[in-house]
Amino acid sequence: MFGELLDDWWEKHGKQTRSRFNYHLPKVRERFGDRRARDIQADDVEAFLADLAREELAASTINKYRTILCSTFNFAVRREKFDRNPVSVVPQRKEPPGRDRFLAPQDFRKFLDECRGDPQLYAFVWLAASTGARKGEILPRKWSEVEMEGAAPHIYVPRTKNGRSKRLALAEEVIRALQKLPSYRRDEYVFPADRTNVRFKGTQGHAWDMRKPFQSACERAGIKNLRIHDLRHMATSILFMDGIPEAIIKKLTGHRSRELERYEHLSPVIKRQTVELIAKKLSDTATDTGDSEGEDESSEVIERNGGDDGARTPTWQCRLLWGK
Repeated sequence: MFGELLDDWWEKHGKQTRSRFNYHLPKVRERFGDRRARDIQADDVEAFLADLAREELAASTINKYRTILCSTFNFAVRREKFDRNPVSVVPQRKEPPGRDRFLAPQDFRKFLDECRGDPQLYAFVWLAASTGARKGEILPRKWSEVEMEGAAPHIYVPRTKNGRSKRLALAEEVIRALQKLPSYRRDEYVFPADRTNVRFKGTQGHAWDMRKPFQSACERAGIKNLRIHDLRHMATSILFMDGIPEAIIKKLTGHRSRELERYEHLSPVIKRQTVELIAKKLSDTATDTGDSEGEDESSEVIERNGGDDGARTPTWQCRLLWGK
């Protein structure tokens, strides 16, 4: 049976990866788990991916399901438990180029109002937006990892995507939202799975996605093209706009330096604020001294800040260079 090959792949390979395939396993088991591996053909895989597309899943998500199937068969072939891989001839879905979406604070508040009727979604959105944490860092958390008392309330994440542990500091709004969760003092997990759903039987006890309620709230708020991961972008962008040093942002969000480069140009708001600061400083007659002797001093400042050879200063530092 294919389910046996899938179990072998998962125990010996799949769960050691950082791709979080455990979120997608239930759907693969449901579709192919009880079928003979010999009976699974390329057309069956194509039909499965087509059904996922009709559910309006992103191409990148559909490709993860294909990867599970392909990797399972390849793993079995390498260990001489099977002789072919029917998925190898099935092409991956074409993924759109990467894009960044920045949700302005006023739009976030409008969106948040539409989440209030769902305590789980409301707490999840607040937590993701205020900490910049990934979905996979938030949903598996247990109440034993949550500390809401003392001087430094936080949620402990034992392992992040980067392989490190970290603590997510909790704002007062987040603490209040967590305390209103149905699971508070009643369940092991902060965001427990719907145990009435047969898909979750025998799998993890926590929720693995918030996509459907998240998208419904977006529709009610009139917000388009927003993904859960964009909440992470928003949190990081706010820190950049307020001139928070990169070293601190890295500590809070777990980004690497090269990953943070994208946020310097993430939002038109950042660019607009920067040029407005420059224009205000250049047009402010109150800064004029009328003394030509200050010319040398001005030149020295320009050279220290990059000179006149086109060297650039990171966007997030402009506020510090040009003053508040």
